[in-house]
Amino acid sequence: MLDGKKLQVVARFELLEALRSRLFIIVLSIYGAGAAIGSYAFLKAVEAADEAARRALSKSMGVDESQLPADLVRENALPMLTGMVRDEALREELLKMPPLSIFYGFMALNLVALFVLAISTGTMAQDLSSGAARFALFRCDRLTWASGKLVGQEVLLAAGLTAGALVAGVVGALLDSDFSSDTWLWLLRASFRAWLYGSAYLGLFAGISLVARSPLKARALALFLWMGMGILHGIVTADLLNERVPGLHYLGLLMPAEHREALWTPGWQRYLPAALALLAIGGAGFGIGHRIFRGRDA
Repeated sequence: MLDGKKLQVVARFELLEALRSRLFIIVLSIYGAGAAIGSYAFLKAVEAADEAARRALSKSMGVDESQLPADLVRENALPMLTGMVRDEALREELLKMPPLSIFYGFMALNLVALFVLAISTGTMAQDLSSGAARFALFRCDRLTWASGKLVGQEVLLAAGLTAGALVAGVVGALLDSDFSSDTWLWLLRASFRAWLYGSAYLGLFAGISLVARSPLKARALALFLWMGMGILHGIVTADLLNERVPGLHYLGLLMPAEHREALWTPGWQRYLPAALALLAIGGAGFGIGHRIFRGRDA
């Protein structure tokens, strides 16, 4: 039975172990460096796109570049950010957001699964393979131990994404003349969306880690699962295949990628179901892995 107090102890020890082993610093460095490099490159690309859009508008409208409204220039320079979004209404909503927050949100959503795979997937398997888990399991049950480890990794994931958002904001404040204080809030919102998305994979990979009992094997299986789910999602949601097999796209609801776009919607009607679905996918993966782990010798 789950023990809340012991769960907190396990989660706290997981974070302290991350600090002791410098994993915490590595996580912050990876997310921060990625955000800094990506944000710098993005802002330079936006600057170049603004200049190209300004020249094109000036030529087509017969107006001096200095007299063109900044909003008009930015509106013509940023379609590349939202071109991958299928929903036209959602594209319009995205254009209302600060460009840097759109970039960071897309970057975090696209990379968070890989970061989780590399950083968190082997943590439970490492303790099981080394025998360290047995010392903890003398003092608490398996569900409490596994859940505490998962909570610790969730906090580590949130810390990394928040650090990335703050670093991206600092780069934007230094380089972007149009940077506003609202961008900080949008960046934090983008990191929270990425945390929801990453939590689905964290739960799935944690379940694999409990079953694999070897860090290398756990990461290999998680990589195959991540790639397989991506390929399978593309197949079951393909328009041509759904014309032949109506309703096949509903299988996509079982995969995190199906809910990624809905995380950007401002309305709760799509956002909340997507968030709950991602947490449920992660919880189901962790639950299946724990059920198998519970029937084995630690």
